[in-house]
Amino acid sequence: MKPTRLETLLYAWGALLVLGGTAARIGHLITGGQGYAVLLGGIALSIWGRRLTNKRTRQLQQENRELKAQLSQRRQKP
Repeated sequence: MKPTRLETLLYAWGALLVLGGTAARIGHLITGGQGYAVLLGGIALSIWGRRLTNKRTRQLQQENRELKAQLSQRRQKP
């Protein structure tokens, strides 16, 4: 299943924050607290995007099961 634009943006921003926070922290451009805050923010965005994808996947799978059940019931009726 293809992720939506919002999910893709959340993944991308999360990855950028994680990479940027790591690079800035390693280069001592920001303090430790700021670096870890940026890292946690990036991880949180990525997790949020993944949860949205999982939620949508479960909903679509449930709809698919319901439609298959309806189809099988219609085929059984003479």
